[in-house]
Amino acid sequence: MPVTSELTTLYRNFASGRLPRREFLRQAVALGAAGAPLLALGCGGGEPAGDAAAADSAAALAPALDLAEWSYFWLGVQRIALDRGTVVDGTQMYVEHWTPAEVRHPYPMIIVHGGGGQGLDWFGRPDGGPGWVTYLLQEGYRVYLVDRPGHGRSPFHPELHRDFGPRAATYEGALSDRFTAPEKAAEPYGPQALTHDKWPGTTGLLGDPAFDQFLPGQGGSFLDTAASHAIWAERGGELIDRIGPALVMCHSAGGPAGWIFANARPGMVRGILAVEPSGPPFGARTWGVTASPLEYAPPVTDPSELETVEVPAADGRDAYLLLADPRRLVNLADVPIAVVTAPASYHWTYDLGTVAFLRQCGCTVEHIELEHHGITGNGHLMMGESNNREVLQPILDYLQTHVTGPAGAEAVAAAAPQPATDADASTALRLADHGFFWSGVERKRMEYGTIAGAAMYVQYLIPAEVRRELPIVLVHGGTGQMLHYMGAGDGIAGWAHYYARAGYRVYLVDRPGHGRCVYHPDAHGEIGPTPTYQQILPDVDRAVAGGRWPGRGGIDDPVFNQFMASQNAMPQGIASQHASWARAGADLLDRIGPAIIQTHSFGGPFGWIVADQRPDLVRAIVVFESAGNPFQGFMPWGVSAAPMTWDPPPADPSELETEEVAASGDMPAYVRQAGRPRRLVNLANTPTLFLTADVSERTAGPAFVEVLRQAGAPAEHLNLRDRGIMGNGHFAMIETNRREVFEVIRGWLEEQLPQA
Repeated sequence: MPVTSELTTLYRNFASGRLPRREFLRQAVALGAAGAPLLALGCGGGEPAGDAAAADSAAALAPALDLAEWSYFWLGVQRIALDRGTVVDGTQMYVEHWTPAEVRHPYPMIIVHGGGGQGLDWFGRPDGGPGWVTYLLQEGYRVYLVDRPGHGRSPFHPELHRDFGPRAATYEGALSDRFTAPEKAAEPYGPQALTHDKWPGTTGLLGDPAFDQFLPGQGGSFLDTAASHAIWAERGGELIDRIGPALVMCHSAGGPAGWIFANARPGMVRGILAVEPSGPPFGARTWGVTASPLEYAPPVTDPSELETVEVPAADGRDAYLLLADPRRLVNLADVPIAVVTAPASYHWTYDLGTVAFLRQCGCTVEHIELEHHGITGNGHLMMGESNNREVLQPILDYLQTHVTGPAGAEAVAAAAPQPATDADASTALRLADHGFFWSGVERKRMEYGTIAGAAMYVQYLIPAEVRRELPIVLVHGGTGQMLHYMGAGDGIAGWAHYYARAGYRVYLVDRPGHGRCVYHPDAHGEIGPTPTYQQILPDVDRAVAGGRWPGRGGIDDPVFNQFMASQNAMPQGIASQHASWARAGADLLDRIGPAIIQTHSFGGPFGWIVADQRPDLVRAIVVFESAGNPFQGFMPWGVSAAPMTWDPPPADPSELETEEVAASGDMPAYVRQAGRPRRLVNLANTPTLFLTADVSERTAGPAFVEVLRQAGAPAEHLNLRDRGIMGNGHFAMIETNRREVFEVIRGWLEEQLPQA
């Protein structure tokens, strides 16, 4: 049978982990794929033969996404001194960026998220479909996706910002009434709400799986509007200084970023695509469309000088304010601007006021009202709704007509990436798919509503050519994020790139409470203090002394600053953290099938914990210098703080009799089982490689291996110096010989897990 677009989407969703195996089979049969396509996937005869064949077929069917670059960096990394040490001040901004292999437009696109969201709003749909990031890359745009300070990867902490607030985001209330299901609200915001029908899930309410994939990424803003806008001006200016003239696409409460960036760098913003920007003018936006100063002519020294008059409501649109004494917005007047409004959104009644104000101030503005383009039913989250590609098209048409036009060959050539001369450093990838999902989402009932509990963020890379049967799950350490596997923020490839180029499907994890996993105490419990430079500096100093740290070392090292910008305060309660890893990790493997798990530092127990939950699905574990010591401190269950399956089973970890073994040779003193050892029955068939770096001064590796072996689990220890790899510290995944260390791990995996 022919492969339809529905089957292509189905295969991609299965290969990328969005669709469980049984549901894949059910839908495939419903689409009539009972013959050749299912056999090609290894799924003939009822039960699937394995996910690898499915991934191969899905990759072959999906159009490749050729990337010249995929990496990240931080802007505005500033330090402050606290009594207990030096920390990053919390005003840093995260930027993830992609460059297509074929750049077809002269200006990159900066994308700024709205309100309590993060860059994920643009990265994918809640039902797993592609987001505008993917579509823009397919159109040949370079993309710079921002997490505003205090949102997403840009860590929020009450020590630096404000309290988390009495409530986490809920399934009920504003999110459903305004964004996901306004047509079902008890008091709809207007008659247009009843026409909303483009939410990509089932109901847009509690119980909708797509809502489960939306809510965990939602949080709150971290400063008052004026202070936030002032910081955006600094960070937006720094970004444009770095990348050159650019387009700015922004949304909702992030909408003022377009005006702010253009005002901060006159002549450098070549177009603004404001998708339902915060409005209407004035109110909290004391300077008209911003809460931070804008340059007017005649000049304004204080916003109180901006006298206004009201335009009355008419034709279903709200009243709005214009200037009583018109002035020109000097740095916006020559910038092409489009304001995009959806017909079923609450913005429909007042975006006209923003358009009128900008026009009054000398700006050339096109108001793209989607219904005039035959696009109906969309709400405020149009970039994540079921027809999001259709919604994007009028914006692309506007850019082609009013901004980039048929860009000259010279302009496009100047924007094109320069090929990397060092293959190991290159961040280029050829992907069948990329995206994200949330794993282990639990609905937690609070007095004020239902929240998403401690979910785990998973970002995936599916190579265009899948060459390995098993995917790799990469789990970060301590107070970090998955960024450790993406490189050091220096534009040089990391282990995630190397695995994808070697043909592995890659799943990068932010553990619950870290990175994109929005923290709230009601979901995660008490939070620890902000990490200090002094806590991590000894690890850096050792790698500097060994010649492997990629920067110069010291507290002023730009590489160290990039590293510290990504550090999160850690949720407290290690047993509850390990329990959340067990739940989320099991859910992840239920989605993607058998896999390899690689962990680091404090995240070290993740692999053992998940293997205990899904022994048939964890095929190998790689641990790079796990934190802790067996049976000591936070590991009362031997290799975890959460219960493990022992035989005979203890009712409590105190029943695990232990004894201390004295230090001998290279083996430090450690604690092991006493008497007749119990067995970790669910780890019996899962090999573990425990790696130790040459100069890190972590010494627990041999003890972990001996304890695992004593419990019947296959394990081996490898110090990198035994392979002639010298000078590495605790963060070998970002050090100068990161590729060499990767090849040691890859070699072990492919020896342990040969292809069928």
